[in-house]
Amino acid sequence: MSDQGTITVLIEIHAKDGQEHEARDALLHAIRTSEKPGLVGSTEYADLDDPGAFYAVQVWEDADAFHAHMRDAAESGMDEAIRVLRARPRTALLRTIG
Repeated sequence: MSDQGTITVLIEIHAKDGQEHEARDALLHAIRTSEKPGLVGSTEYADLDDPGAFYAVQVWEDADAFHAHMRDAAESGMDEAIRVLRARPRTALLRTIG
Protein backbone atom coordinates (compact mmCIF):
# COMPACT_ATOMS: atom_id res chain seq x y z
CA MET A 1 0.00 0.00 0.00
CA SER A 2 1.56 3.31 -1.09
CA ASP A 3 0.40 6.78 -0.18
CA GLN A 4 0.31 9.33 -2.98
CA GLY A 5 3.89 10.35 -3.72
CA THR A 6 5.55 7.41 -2.01
CA ILE A 7 7.12 4.59 -3.96
CA THR A 8 7.74 0.99 -3.06
CA VAL A 9 11.09 -0.53 -3.98
CA LEU A 10 11.65 -4.26 -4.35
CA ILE A 11 15.28 -5.26 -3.86
CA GLU A 12 16.28 -8.79 -4.86
CA ILE A 13 19.64 -10.40 -4.17
CA HIS A 14 21.00 -13.87 -4.89
CA ALA A 15 23.92 -15.26 -2.90
CA LYS A 16 26.80 -17.16 -4.41
CA ASP A 17 26.66 -20.86 -3.50
CA GLY A 18 27.93 -21.33 0.04
CA GLN A 19 27.61 -17.60 0.82
CA GLU A 20 23.93 -17.56 1.82
CA HIS A 21 24.47 -16.54 5.46
CA GLU A 22 26.97 -13.84 4.49
CA ALA A 23 24.59 -12.40 1.87
CA ARG A 24 21.69 -12.39 4.32
CA ASP A 25 23.80 -10.69 6.99
CA ALA A 26 25.15 -8.13 4.49
CA LEU A 27 21.62 -7.22 3.38
CA LEU A 28 20.40 -6.79 6.94
CA HIS A 29 23.50 -4.86 7.97
CA ALA A 30 23.22 -2.48 5.01
CA ILE A 31 19.57 -1.78 5.70
CA ARG A 32 19.84 -1.41 9.46
CA THR A 33 23.05 0.58 9.79
CA SER A 34 23.25 3.20 7.06
CA GLU A 35 21.54 6.59 7.09
CA LYS A 36 18.57 6.60 4.72
CA PRO A 37 16.84 9.97 4.51
CA GLY A 38 13.43 9.46 2.94
CA LEU A 39 13.05 5.78 3.88
CA VAL A 40 9.62 5.24 5.43
CA GLY A 41 10.07 1.53 6.20
CA SER A 42 11.69 -1.72 5.13
CA THR A 43 10.79 -5.38 5.50
CA GLU A 44 13.23 -8.14 4.57
CA TYR A 45 12.37 -11.63 3.35
CA ALA A 46 14.07 -14.96 2.68
CA ASP A 47 12.78 -17.13 -0.18
CA LEU A 48 11.50 -20.43 1.22
CA ASP A 49 12.20 -22.23 -2.06
CA ASP A 50 15.65 -20.74 -2.72
CA PRO A 51 17.94 -20.45 0.31
CA GLY A 52 20.20 -18.00 -1.53
CA ALA A 53 17.48 -15.50 -2.49
CA PHE A 54 16.61 -12.54 -0.29
CA TYR A 55 14.27 -9.60 -0.79
CA ALA A 56 13.64 -6.24 0.81
CA VAL A 57 10.43 -4.32 0.26
CA GLN A 58 10.97 -0.66 1.09
CA VAL A 59 8.69 2.36 1.07
CA TRP A 60 10.35 5.67 0.22
CA GLU A 61 8.98 9.21 0.38
CA ASP A 62 9.70 9.52 -3.35
CA ALA A 63 11.92 8.18 -6.13
CA ASP A 64 14.43 11.02 -5.70
CA ALA A 65 15.13 9.95 -2.11
CA PHE A 66 15.74 6.37 -3.20
CA HIS A 67 18.02 7.39 -6.08
CA ALA A 68 20.01 9.70 -3.78
CA HIS A 69 20.47 6.84 -1.34
CA MET A 70 21.68 4.50 -4.11
CA ARG A 71 24.23 7.11 -5.28
CA ASP A 72 25.52 7.44 -1.72
CA ALA A 73 25.66 3.64 -1.31
CA ALA A 74 27.66 3.25 -4.53
CA GLU A 75 30.14 5.89 -3.37
CA SER A 76 30.55 4.34 0.08
CA GLY A 77 31.66 0.87 -0.92
CA MET A 78 28.60 -1.08 -1.99
CA ASP A 79 30.95 -3.20 -4.13
CA GLU A 80 32.39 -4.71 -0.96
CA ALA A 81 28.91 -5.69 0.26
CA ILE A 82 27.99 -7.40 -3.01
CA ARG A 83 31.09 -9.62 -3.23
CA VAL A 84 29.01 -12.53 -1.85
CA LEU A 85 26.34 -12.15 -4.55
CA ARG A 86 26.03 -13.85 -7.95
CA ALA A 87 25.16 -10.49 -9.55
CA ARG A 88 24.41 -6.93 -8.57
CA PRO A 89 21.16 -6.47 -6.63
CA ARG A 90 18.05 -6.13 -8.77
CA THR A 91 15.71 -3.28 -7.92
CA ALA A 92 12.22 -2.45 -9.12
CA LEU A 93 10.50 0.85 -8.30
CA LEU A 94 6.79 0.24 -7.86
CA ARG A 95 3.67 2.30 -7.49
CA THR A 96 0.26 0.91 -6.58
CA ILE A 97 -2.34 0.69 -9.32
CA GLY A 98 -6.10 0.53 -9.20
